[in-house]
Amino acid sequence: MDVIVEGWQAFRASGFGTVVTSIGAQRIYAWIALALVFGASLWFARRQLNLLRSVSAAELDSDLRLPGPVPKKPASIQRRIDWFEARRDEVVHGVWRALGLLLVLGMILPGAVVFMAVWQHDWLLPDYAAPIVIGEGEPVAAVGDVVIFLADQVFRGAFADIPEVFRLGLTPVSNNPDNAVISWLVVIYRFAAGIVSGSAIYMLYRVWRGVPRIDRRIADYRERLKQAQLPGA
Repeated sequence: MDVIVEGWQAFRASGFGTVVTSIGAQRIYAWIALALVFGASLWFARRQLNLLRSVSAAELDSDLRLPGPVPKKPASIQRRIDWFEARRDEVVHGVWRALGLLLVLGMILPGAVVFMAVWQHDWLLPDYAAPIVIGEGEPVAAVGDVVIFLADQVFRGAFADIPEVFRLGLTPVSNNPDNAVISWLVVIYRFAAGIVSGSAIYMLYRVWRGVPRIDRRIADYRERLKQAQLPGA
């Protein structure tokens, strides 16, 4: 252990070691890490969004009909009911899982990056203006204000220009345009949050519209099953 400590101290004392372990270098490493998390999460969120969009209309939005004749025997009708129920559960559960991953990758992780950049701006951007302000430019530093600020960006991104036009918002806290780095980060985050929120609302609408249609088809086959099980049928 002493050898490791002595080796590290010798490395830091060298010219190269002084450069790569300096505060400036640490800031670069921190920004690289934040950028990688931000970019990777949005990239994976985009892939997850493509998976959500691949759910075809036949799976949720239409009266799904299987090829072949309509079953008439009780056993075959029951198999058809089981198929519809399994397919409905598979699609609905798959949508919920995909939405959960989309929210984590497209909203929560990027939001955590923005939060860290805002919360630690004194260290990450020591020579820049305050990243978020309230009112006429009073800097904001409280954790709660930063969290509400991020929630407000999601709200504004989800409803496009409506909050801007009608001057709606969750908080008077806003980004400081004098801090270009954080402001552009907020622009990208709001854009991503808008896409994620819109996609989530759209998929919930499809589930709300599509599942009752599948349920009606299941109910129709259950009625067929009752008729097929009657004596003399």
